[in-house]
Amino acid sequence: MSAPKRLTYYTDILKYYNALSAASPRVKVLSIGKSNEGRDLLVVFVGSEESIRNLDTYRGYLAQLADPRKITEAQAKEVIAKAKPLYHLSGGLHSGEVGPSEMLMELAYRVATEDSPLVKQIRDNVIVSITPVADPDGRDRNVDWYYKYGVNETEGQPTGAGVPYWGKYVFHDDNRDINYSQVEMRALLDWYLQWHPPIMHDLHQAQTLLYTFSGQAPQNPNLDPILYGELPMMANFEMSQMAKYGMPGVWTHGYVDMWSPGYLAFMSSNHNGMIRMYEIQGFSGANTQKLRLGNGGRGAPQPDAAAITAGRSNQSQREWFRPWPATGDFDWSLRNNTNYGETGVLTALQYTSQFSKVILENFYVKSRNSVETGRRETVAGYLIPAGQRDMTRVAVVVNLLRMQGIEVGKAASEVKLKEGTFPAGSFVVKRDQPYARLAKILLEKQVFPDPNLRTYDDASWTIGLMGHTDVREITDKALLDVPVDAVTVLTVAGTVSGAGSTFAVAHYGSNNMITLRYRLKDLKVQAAEKEFKQGDTMFPAGSFVITGDSARLRSTVEPLGLTAVAMSGAPQVPMHDVDLPRLAVYSTWGSTQDVGWVRYAFDKFEVPFDLIYKDRVRQGNLRSSYDVIVVPNQAGTAKRLVFDIDSRGTPIAYKKSDRFRNLGMYGESDDITGGMGLDGVAEIDKFVKSGGVLVTLGVASFFPAEFGVAPNVDATRTSAQFYSPGAIVDAEILQPNHPIFYGYDTKTIPVRYANGPLLSLQTGQNPFDAPSVAQPVTPAGVLMRYPGGDDHVLSGLMRGANEIRNRPAIIDRPSGRGRVILFAINPCYRWQNFGEFNLLFNIVLNFNDFKSETKTSQDSSF
Repeated sequence: MSAPKRLTYYTDILKYYNALSAASPRVKVLSIGKSNEGRDLLVVFVGSEESIRNLDTYRGYLAQLADPRKITEAQAKEVIAKAKPLYHLSGGLHSGEVGPSEMLMELAYRVATEDSPLVKQIRDNVIVSITPVADPDGRDRNVDWYYKYGVNETEGQPTGAGVPYWGKYVFHDDNRDINYSQVEMRALLDWYLQWHPPIMHDLHQAQTLLYTFSGQAPQNPNLDPILYGELPMMANFEMSQMAKYGMPGVWTHGYVDMWSPGYLAFMSSNHNGMIRMYEIQGFSGANTQKLRLGNGGRGAPQPDAAAITAGRSNQSQREWFRPWPATGDFDWSLRNNTNYGETGVLTALQYTSQFSKVILENFYVKSRNSVETGRRETVAGYLIPAGQRDMTRVAVVVNLLRMQGIEVGKAASEVKLKEGTFPAGSFVVKRDQPYARLAKILLEKQVFPDPNLRTYDDASWTIGLMGHTDVREITDKALLDVPVDAVTVLTVAGTVSGAGSTFAVAHYGSNNMITLRYRLKDLKVQAAEKEFKQGDTMFPAGSFVITGDSARLRSTVEPLGLTAVAMSGAPQVPMHDVDLPRLAVYSTWGSTQDVGWVRYAFDKFEVPFDLIYKDRVRQGNLRSSYDVIVVPNQAGTAKRLVFDIDSRGTPIAYKKSDRFRNLGMYGESDDITGGMGLDGVAEIDKFVKSGGVLVTLGVASFFPAEFGVAPNVDATRTSAQFYSPGAIVDAEILQPNHPIFYGYDTKTIPVRYANGPLLSLQTGQNPFDAPSVAQPVTPAGVLMRYPGGDDHVLSGLMRGANEIRNRPAIIDRPSGRGRVILFAINPCYRWQNFGEFNLLFNIVLNFNDFKSETKTSQDSSF
């Protein structure tokens, strides 16, 4: 393993583990599913012959400890005496980090075969389980790319570009997939909930020389304090042992924090286990390279204030959490990566084998403590009222909770609590269950523990706010005694009532409305521009009116959870045809990840589109092919979106061939460098002026503003003092009759704000840059704005919230015969902000029915 200039394809990795299993009774291979591209997903178990022979028995022990309601304290002690901890290791989650998957093969062999006292102790007292490659599709693409471009690189002459795709949809975000949307991540979660490993250890490579996670601040206070003692104990043991072995550069603390629950291996700490993580020095291939590190003394560079605030400092500088920094110049190879990673893991397994009963007891006590939170702590649980306007979003919330093993009950009768009276059929999440801590983490509004700290990823993720769903926090302990029927999966059945050949389908905000339209693509569908009533049902603006094929409509509406009523004729309100656009999604080659989340949403809701790149844009004549072009959040700046990957004089092709079968997926190019360029900008401008609709999301909205595609729109950035790692804030709808807001029934909605542009629409004066104006004029093209200020931060952290006060969140700007719609927010962020998806979907459904406004509005509240 880890020979110079050699990487192993996933097929050969599986062959190795299968051969190991065939040769040794100490190894067992278990299939847990398929990847997006059809590769087998495996978990490999390694332990003593007795452990492997009795795997199901040991799984049963861990299941008992994971749910203390089913055993007594005395029984728990008996189980702990018989049980063994399952220590799970995962490599290859980030496909460009190639080393850990090579190392794990050698580790498995050693644990299975070596007879040293250390390994025998590990094998007898611990069961090791391994995810060989968490993203196998990305693994093979990266190995192809390495052999095509990287294997002959010399220091100082890199190719200049990485492979454009890892997995089918996302790159790095497979470790931020908080709702387990990707099949590889979901397969591992399903496995976890069956096997309950007390420790999950995720192996990455990015830091010098080995960083071992110890759970630094900000820490999520909902997790058990036991966890925050366990993490530094193991990390300090590893630092001391590896120093004893003469291995410098091992450190802890100053990197990743314990705030966000969305990292993949956090499925363990979220379920009362222990998250562990390494970052091991490495590169994207198997070439040996020269490392040049500071000397750690007087001449060493000092960290800046931002780095200190973020908990990071120079990695060659000695700190209390870095007792022996690595310094000087030296070669680093893939074999060095394996040596450090394997030594670290064996040390962690040594600790686990020596304290196996302590780890098991802690796992049990953390689970028991979680069950007791509902009666001991202020919050007894959460209630999701029945009868909400759109129950399909309620189903999303309930099923996301159930997917993670959180128990949800359906109230058998009316629920009376101090917080109010709620109808029968309401959904109850009680906090006297094993995963009560996780339920609170996901459902509560996040209050950052120290506004002076920064966090590694998101500051907020409140599911109810993200999904625009009413979720009530309940302190009344009577909630714990409410009779409920357990919910396995919540399916909302749609209804079709009445008689007639014309049908109205209510637009209550369900994302399934766009799916309905595409499933009925050959039928005439119109959208009501004003609300109307049919019988006892009120149909808001945006509701569909459909004629013909009642049997087909019924069979389509019901599984989508929508509400339809048959009528004798069309309602007497203004309507327009809901035409289906020729839709394209534009992607750079150097920043495909956030594009992937939009692609995933379109695919899941059955919206067909073309994925286009710079070559198609430069080709021109876009209007002949497309009505709508969506440019997702990507690239970071307008210049980078236009010019993308710098050209180094030699084309970099991304194409499939007989030798490199994993390249050319999701698009091909003879040269991925250079971007669309100014010629491409001109073609985008022609597309708009000739009647096309351009939609830009998040930071992509810098592009039409800075390159003149959206007339009179400016985009600036927040100050250096501003900080918002994904806070959820209020946004005020200024033009509720605009089709983009069909399905929304409140003046203010929650949206996620991160690093989007500060937009301005120039109309002779700029009220957004003039906060001293008492009654600024709001241009009619501004569809939604941020009220701004601390009192409008709903969840998470936003420092400098006044900087976004009265700034546009969405602008609709006509240009020629077309228009540009600029989002300062990203309405399709990962697989999270479901309540905002309709802002994008409504554009697709009503792309040619926006009415340009020329008037401006004035309001003292502006």
